[in-house]
Amino acid sequence: MRKLIRSLFVLVFFVTGAMAQQRTITGTVTGKDDGAPIPGGSVRVKGTENGTFTKANGTYSLNVPPEATTLQFTYVGYVSESRVIGSGNINVSMTAISEGLNEVVVTGYSTQKQRDLTGAVSVISGKTIESLPVQTFDKAMQGRAAGVQVTTNSGQPGSGISVRIRGVNTINGSLQPLYIVDGVQISAGGLSTATTQNVLGTINPADIESIQVLKDAATASIYGSQAANGVVIVTTKRGKEGRTAIRASFQKGINQHMNPYEILNSNEYYALRREAAVNRALRTGVSVASLIANLNNSAFGSAADPVNLPSVNWYNEVFRNAPFSTYDLSFSGGNEKTKFFISGTYNDYDGVAKQSDYKKGGVRANLEHKVSEKFSIESNLNLSYARSTGYSPTPGFYINTPFTGALYIPPYNTVYMPDGSYRSGADLRGAQLNIVQSLMEELRSTKSFQTVSNLALNYKVLPELSLRAFAGLDFADAKNYNYRPSSIPAYASTGGSGSESFIRNINYNTSITANYTKTFNTDHNFSALGGFEFRSNEQTNLGASAQGFPSPLFKLISQAAVPLTTTSTYTGFKIASLIGSVKYDYKGKYLFSGNVRYDGSSRFGANYKFGWFGGASAGWRLSSEDFLKSAEWLSDLKLRASYGVVGTQPINDFQSMTLYSSPGSSGAYNGDATIRQSQIGNPLLTWEQTAQTGLGVDFAFFKNRVYGSIDIYQKRTSKLLLNRVLPGNSGFSSVFENAGKLNGKGLDFEITTVNLDMDNGFRWSTTFNIALTKNKVVEVNSGADRNGTNTIVGQPSDALWTFKYAGVNPADGRPMYYDKNNNITYNPVANDKGNGDDRIIGFNNPTSYGGFGNTFSYKGLTLDVLFQYQYGNSSYLQSAQLLEASGDGANNQVKSQLQRWTTPGQLTSVPRPYDNFFEPGGANPANMSSRYIQKASYIRLKQVTLNYKLPVSLTSKIGVPGISVFVQGLNLATITNYRGEDPENTGNNLNAYPNPKTFAAGLTFDL
Repeated sequence: MRKLIRSLFVLVFFVTGAMAQQRTITGTVTGKDDGAPIPGGSVRVKGTENGTFTKANGTYSLNVPPEATTLQFTYVGYVSESRVIGSGNINVSMTAISEGLNEVVVTGYSTQKQRDLTGAVSVISGKTIESLPVQTFDKAMQGRAAGVQVTTNSGQPGSGISVRIRGVNTINGSLQPLYIVDGVQISAGGLSTATTQNVLGTINPADIESIQVLKDAATASIYGSQAANGVVIVTTKRGKEGRTAIRASFQKGINQHMNPYEILNSNEYYALRREAAVNRALRTGVSVASLIANLNNSAFGSAADPVNLPSVNWYNEVFRNAPFSTYDLSFSGGNEKTKFFISGTYNDYDGVAKQSDYKKGGVRANLEHKVSEKFSIESNLNLSYARSTGYSPTPGFYINTPFTGALYIPPYNTVYMPDGSYRSGADLRGAQLNIVQSLMEELRSTKSFQTVSNLALNYKVLPELSLRAFAGLDFADAKNYNYRPSSIPAYASTGGSGSESFIRNINYNTSITANYTKTFNTDHNFSALGGFEFRSNEQTNLGASAQGFPSPLFKLISQAAVPLTTTSTYTGFKIASLIGSVKYDYKGKYLFSGNVRYDGSSRFGANYKFGWFGGASAGWRLSSEDFLKSAEWLSDLKLRASYGVVGTQPINDFQSMTLYSSPGSSGAYNGDATIRQSQIGNPLLTWEQTAQTGLGVDFAFFKNRVYGSIDIYQKRTSKLLLNRVLPGNSGFSSVFENAGKLNGKGLDFEITTVNLDMDNGFRWSTTFNIALTKNKVVEVNSGADRNGTNTIVGQPSDALWTFKYAGVNPADGRPMYYDKNNNITYNPVANDKGNGDDRIIGFNNPTSYGGFGNTFSYKGLTLDVLFQYQYGNSSYLQSAQLLEASGDGANNQVKSQLQRWTTPGQLTSVPRPYDNFFEPGGANPANMSSRYIQKASYIRLKQVTLNYKLPVSLTSKIGVPGISVFVQGLNLATITNYRGEDPENTGNNLNAYPNPKTFAAGLTFDL
C-alpha cells in the first residue's frame, strides 16, 4: 500500500509540475480592414500540430508548452501572421490577401497568385459586391475594373447589360465576353421574348468569392475562338476548415425614376400648337381663323379656344416609387476531409414602371470532399427560379413599350373619363393609345428555371501530377407569355390576341486535364497543363399565337377562336478543343506563361472548322534584383509583355451553311408544304482573328501603401465577318464572308492608395481606374470605302453619319442644313450626307471610361463612395425627333421648345413651329440630322454605402458575434450635358426602360 501511495504522489507531483510550466495564451483575431472578428481562423504553435480555431467572436485560448516560442495565425483569404509568445494575451489584426497583392486568381484551367501574373487580369473581390442591391453580378462590375466597360441597357429589374473589354474589335460578331462560372461556360443573354431577363441572374452576387477579367489575348487564348472579347471568370464561395459560420442578411429599399423629362403643360402645349398653325396660315395664305378653328376642333373637340384645360403628365402616370427586398442565408464550414458552402436567396423587386417586377429564388450547395490522400470530389449545385413581368425588348412607340408613347400624348387628355373608365378612341385626341390602360391590362411575363452546376473528380497520380475530370451544365427553361385583351380598344376588333412560347437551352462543357507541377532546386517553379474539352449548346423553341378570345377573362391560347401561327425552331453549336498551358518562374523573378488551343467549331465553314490559337507572356520582377533591393520604398515592381491570337465566332450558328426553310401555311403552294432556299452558304467562312500585343507594369510602393498597374495594348483583327451585297437577280440580298481588317489600341491604368492608416483605427484608401481605347477600320470588302452605313474605312467602327444641322435662320426661324459643299440649304438631299468622313457627326463608343472611389473606415464604421464615368461617345436622340419637333405635330414637346424662334433677329437652335412639319421648299425638321446627335459623356455617383459593424463586446452578449447595419444608394447623381433621359442607356434610347435611382438599408448577421 505504501508503494502505491508513494507512486501516486510522484505522479501527481510531475503532472502538477508539467501543468505549472504550460502557459495559456488568449486573444482576439480580427480583420485589419474592418475590425471584424475572424471566426474559424487557425492558431497553432509554429512547427507543431498543437493548435486551435478562433470562436465566432474571433477569440481563442490555447495551452502552449514551455519550449514554444511563436504562434502562427492563418485564415483563408488573409496574409499569415506570426507572433512571439510573451505575455498571456496576444491580439492579432490580419491583412486581407488582396491588400497583400498575393490573391490567388483563376486564369483558365488553373490558378495562380496575382503577383505572379504575366498577363493583364483585373480582379474584383466578392466583398465589394455581395450586398449591392442589383439582381445580376455583371451590373456590379461597373467602374471597378480598368478596361471593362459595363453599360446598363435597361432599368427593368433582372434585365441584361452590355460588357465590353478593351473596346470593340468586330463589326458583326458578338461583343460580349465569354462568361465562365465555376468552370461552366455560360450562354450569356436571355431566353425572354415577352420581356427582358438576364440568364446571369441565376448567380447570386452574395455567393461570389471573386471575379477575374482576362483582358489580354495571351491569357485569354486558352479559350481560343471564343475569347476575342475577353473572358469573365466567376468563382463562387467555398467552405473553409473550422467551425460552421452562418451569415444571414436582408435589405429593403426603394427604386425611383432617376431623370424624368420636363414636358409641356396644357397651356404651354396649346400656345405652341396655335403658333404653329398661325405660321402655316401666314406662309401659305390660308385664313388664320380657319386653321385655328381646325386645330381646336381636331385637337380639343371644340371650335372655340379651350380654357381651363386639364393638364396631365402622362410620363409620370407610367412610373411609381418601387419597393424591393432581398434575403440571403448561408452556411459554410468543414473539416480536413469535407468542406461545404450552402446558401439560399430570395429577391422581390418592383420596377419603377408600373406592371413590371422581378422575383427570384435560388439555392446553392458547393461541396468538396477528400476521399483519400489522392482522390477528391468537388460539386457545385445551383438552382434558380425567376419570374419577370414588364415590357417587350423590342422598341415601339406605343405597342411594345409605354415610355415614348407616354411622352407624346398631349397633356390635356386625362387618363380616365368622368365615369372612371379609361379615356380612349375619339376621346383620346392626338394619341393612338391610352398608355396607362395598355400597360395595366396587357400581360407580359417570363418564368424561367435555370441551373449552373458542375462535378469534378481529382486524382493525384504523383505528388507532382494530378488528373481532373470536369463536367459542367448550364440548363435553362423559359416560358414566355403575352396577352392583349379586347378591352384595349386597339385589339377590340380582333377579340384580343395572345402568344406563348417555351424555350429550352441545354449548354454543357466537359474536359479532362492533366496538371504537372514541380519545383526544381527550390528556385525553378514549373507547371504544365494539357487536356481535351468539348462544349455543346442546343436551344429549342416551341410557340403559338391566336386571337379572338370570348372574354378578357379567358387568357389561355387554347381558348381563342382563331389560331394564327405556330413556331418550332432549333439552333445549336458544338466545339471540340485540345488545350495546353505552361508556366515557369525562377525565384519569382523571371516569369513565363504560354497557352495553346486547337479549336474545332460547327459554326465555321466546311473547309475551315479547325484552327490554332495561342499566346505567350513574360514578366520580370525588377524589385527582386540586387540593384533595387536597397530601395526600401519599393515593395514590388514587375514588367510584363504579352502576345496572343484569339478568335470571334459568327453570332448565328448556321451562317456558313446553305439553308432551306419550310414557311408553313404562309408559304404553302396549292395547299401543299413547300421548301425554299433561305440562305446562301459559304464553306470558306471562318473565325475572325484578333492578334493582341501588350506591355504592362505592376507596381507597389511604401509597403503596399500605393499599388496598381499600367497596360498598353494594340489589337489587329483580320478576316472580319462582313455582309457582301449581292445583285438583286440572285434572289438574295447578301452573303456572309471573311473580308476586312480592324485595328485597335488603348491604355488601362488602375491604382489604389492607402492615404491614411492611423494608430487610432482611422483608414482612408482611394481607388482609380481609367481606360483609353480607340479603333479604326482598315479594310472592308473588295477595297470599298465602306460597308453599310456606319462602317467607314479610316474611321472608328461606330461612326454616326447623317445630315449636318446648320441651326436656325435668325431672319425667319427656318431650320438650315449644310449641303455636300458646305453651303446652306433648307432641303438637304441624300448626297448632302457626304461620301466620306465629311459628315461624320460622332461615334457611338467612348474614348475613355472608368471609375474612382474612396473608402473611409474607423472602428467598425465604413463609408464607400464610388463614381463611374465615360467620355467621348455620342448618341442618337431618336425620341427627340418628335419631342423637339417645335410643335409641328400633335405630339407633346419637352420644355426646351419654349426657346423656339419667335421674332426676327433671334438667335436660337430651336426652329419656329410650323403646323404639319413641312414648310414650302423646306425639309421635315423631325428628320434625322446632327441636331439629334449629342455627346453622351457623363460622371455618375454610382454607389454610396455606409456600414457600421457593431462592437463585438455588445453583440456577443446576445449570442451574435457579428452584426452590421448599412444604408446605401445607387445612381444618386449624374453630371452630363446629354439632353436625353440617361447617358448610360444610349444603345436603345427610343422607348428604353430608364435606369432607376436606388435607396436601401439592411442588416447582416454573422453567427
